[in-house]
Amino acid sequence: MKIAIDGPAGSGKSTVARKLSQRLGLPYLNTGLVYRAFAYIYREEGLENPILLFEKPPLVEILPAETRVFYKGREISQLLGSEDVGKTASEIASLPAFRERINEFFRSLVGEGQVVAEGRDAGTHIFPDAPLKIFLTASAEERARRRCEQLMAQGIPANYQEVLRAIVERDERDKNRPLYPFRPAEDAIVIDTTSLSPEEVVEKILSLFSYKGEP
Repeated sequence: MKIAIDGPAGSGKSTVARKLSQRLGLPYLNTGLVYRAFAYIYREEGLENPILLFEKPPLVEILPAETRVFYKGREISQLLGSEDVGKTASEIASLPAFRERINEFFRSLVGEGQVVAEGRDAGTHIFPDAPLKIFLTASAEERARRRCEQLMAQGIPANYQEVLRAIVERDERDKNRPLYPFRPAEDAIVIDTTSLSPEEVVEKILSLFSYKGEP
């Protein structure tokens, strides 16, 4: 069983996907973390072409509720949260050839196995045949509030209006890009998480899972 969960930043997809993965005992694939890992290595190695990353890609381990990334024998999962790495990940992700290769990488990683995969195009381009596709959304204001809480919990100052503006701008940019526009898969089930807790969202998804006749 493959479950694909997509959504914009602050929609709750990472928290929900981890919890769902743990409840079902399925491996959890955080595609955004892997994008960041490629970006981190790209910066560290000073490569001119990001396609070269696939000659010696990082080792990705997917476990229930956890995605771990290793490079040159050490785990780098905790080194990927900086804004610089995120910016580089966004830049290389805009290259069609890179996206095609990393999508192949994700599919090869999972193979015929089961997974709860989350990201921004898990259901549209990575696992388009996943039998259960979920698209989480929430108001921009709520997503900005959640992002500010997350940053402050990490000891990082956050200005709500600046965070809100960045979220709105990214939404527009991602929706309107000519290649790989960000949108729900045609057969995705959309869940608005604005007024729901992560646990309530997980319960909604589990009810859909049962409805589809899965054990």
